[in-house]
Amino acid sequence: MNRITIGSMPRPDYFVQSEIDRLRVNVSFFGTEKKVILLTSSNPNEGKSFIAINLWNELAKAGKRVVFVDADMRKSTLRTTLQLSTGDDEFIGLSHYLAGYAEASDIIYSTDREGVYFIPTSTMINPSLLLDGNRLDVLIKGLRKSFDYVIIDTPPLGIVSDGQMIAGKTDGCILVVRAHETSREAVRSSLQQLRQVDCPLLGVVLNRLEGSRSRGYYTKSYYSSSSNEKKSRRSRENDKWILQEPKEPDPLPAPDLEEILSSELGSDTSSDVTSRYEQF
Repeated sequence: MNRITIGSMPRPDYFVQSEIDRLRVNVSFFGTEKKVILLTSSNPNEGKSFIAINLWNELAKAGKRVVFVDADMRKSTLRTTLQLSTGDDEFIGLSHYLAGYAEASDIIYSTDREGVYFIPTSTMINPSLLLDGNRLDVLIKGLRKSFDYVIIDTPPLGIVSDGQMIAGKTDGCILVVRAHETSREAVRSSLQQLRQVDCPLLGVVLNRLEGSRSRGYYTKSYYSSSSNEKKSRRSRENDKWILQEPKEPDPLPAPDLEEILSSELGSDTSSDVTSRYEQF
């Protein structure tokens, strides 16, 4: 098996880390039949890759064998973000496999971290053509047998069709929504796209929610007294990350996820989905 070195892994602060841990626990509640999990968003810059990377890392820390599939073949930045290195800097990844230039064994990399595996990708103009074939189905089938969890990071649903095409091949999706930024229409559109390919909504992560502590979940307000005074207002705002249970709009997030889930998924299914998304 090829080997890759991870030079940098995101380090959430105490409160964000506690919510990542909560997310990991809730994922384990899905059961063994939910192994291939898609993480995506409606728009860029909602934090989906940040959530996906940390979930991948925490599942491995819990003793699971986890592979991260970088399926953003249009604009992936993970090679730089994680400071990935193969020694010779030659990356054979998902796009090579889908194009028929590599086999599955060529693109799965072990890492310098126990239980952590990675499938990189290369950027290309129109990867949707590669997703039309059955090679991704074959790959996912093999990964399902070899790993406890398969975490797939895709482009946003509202930008290109790649995420929707991949979603239909997974066991379900965790949708990342940026509070006070993502529009109601964007979330509704994402839910519709998932429904069209019969991809279950496993949960919703409401990210970057600023405000007061609510229902035992925390905003990012953990600063030492010395560093707090030195931080600019802009820096403090950028540091306020949270995985927040979107149960009641207090403070009112945009969008109101419970209302949208109820209206878009219908009365026959909304209660079941809501019970699952509230875990986040």
